[in-house]
Amino acid sequence: MNNRNSNGGEDRIDQTPVLLELLKQVSHLSSEEPEDILNFFVRLREIHNLYLVGDECFITRIFPLVPRGVFQLLAECLRDKADWASCKVRVLEGYFPYFVRERLVRNLIVFNFHESGQSVRGYIDRVFQAAEFLQYEASEAQLVERIVMKLHPDILKQAAFLDKPTMRKELRRVISLVEERMAIAAERRRVDYVTAGENASNGPSGNFRHGVFSPGGRRVIKCWHCGPTGHVRSRCPGKDMTPGDV
Repeated sequence: MNNRNSNGGEDRIDQTPVLLELLKQVSHLSSEEPEDILNFFVRLREIHNLYLVGDECFITRIFPLVPRGVFQLLAECLRDKADWASCKVRVLEGYFPYFVRERLVRNLIVFNFHESGQSVRGYIDRVFQAAEFLQYEASEAQLVERIVMKLHPDILKQAAFLDKPTMRKELRRVISLVEERMAIAAERRRVDYVTAGENASNGPSGNFRHGVFSPGGRRVIKCWHCGPTGHVRSRCPGKDMTPGDV
């Protein structure tokens, strides 16, 4: 229950004020629903892993954040001098019977697909955190494989030619490369769009001739013959052109 340190067991500077500041950012656990308890303890895990204080102090400081039932359970942990890991096991046993754990595993890990626009790193962390707390019986390689299978198609398309990850750190490396590729592709599309608009919208004198302005103020190519955007009158597929026609 003593603080971790790297100086042969000597006492460190009291980090309780730092802990209290971090705990202010944690929302109170207002219910004892399994999903809420899971999210709460996952957030606490991130703070505990900073090893600012010993487990006894840590447990004591989170008393104001929990409802009565969880409070009583944590109080029993202190009475029995249980460490933080043992307390989490007691929470799991008290609030997550087998059928509840199976439901959460199914919802959060087995059938939880990565959505478009959702942070890939956030998705990966959430799956691993849920698996750790719920004691999901799968190896790291199996969990990584399951996550890869559930990533959004846009991500998988970019990762098709990269080495298949088998460990969490390898998965993070692949995601970093994918994000870099997607950023480069997005910038190329932006430059191509601007360049095409300028080339097609300006005549010999450099004046804007074949375009309109979008609501955002950007030039948009518009055909004066058929009306739709994307091409100019001289290249309209629905019009038979004559020499000198513009």
